[in-house]
Amino acid sequence: MLRRGVGLALLVAAALALAGCTSNLPIPTPSPSQVIGTWHHGSDIVQLNDDGTFEASGLPKGVIEQASVPTGGSPAGPDEKVSGTWALGSGGTDVGGAPGIQLDFQSPAKIGFNSGLTLIVADGSPLQLYVTLGRPDSGIRYVFTKK
Repeated sequence: MLRRGVGLALLVAAALALAGCTSNLPIPTPSPSQVIGTWHHGSDIVQLNDDGTFEASGLPKGVIEQASVPTGGSPAGPDEKVSGTWALGSGGTDVGGAPGIQLDFQSPAKIGFNSGLTLIVADGSPLQLYVTLGRPDSGIRYVFTKK
């Protein structure tokens, strides 16, 4: 009986130890050639050019400000047109370390309190870019797909 109890305790300890393991491999970062092109969310467009510039049109101000929206709701505000430069950031090893594309606004230089916007690269096929609206844990994403 004692051996069975010790064996069970060891099994539970091993299972808990394995459950706590996390990968230390970097989150994959796409190459620039994978993200260069035209990205759509409905009629909203983000064009990433190979010279490091971008143009975006039709983005609601609420997307740029990453404002909260109710589940099933739409971002508020007028549609904005912005342009500037973009850079691809590398990923990390934690959950929050997903690769991102930093859009730095040059025209207009600022919208509200923002002078840029980061589009997160979603891992998977097809590749997607997104902005989380509201709190980071809200799960409400404004998703762009490449056309």
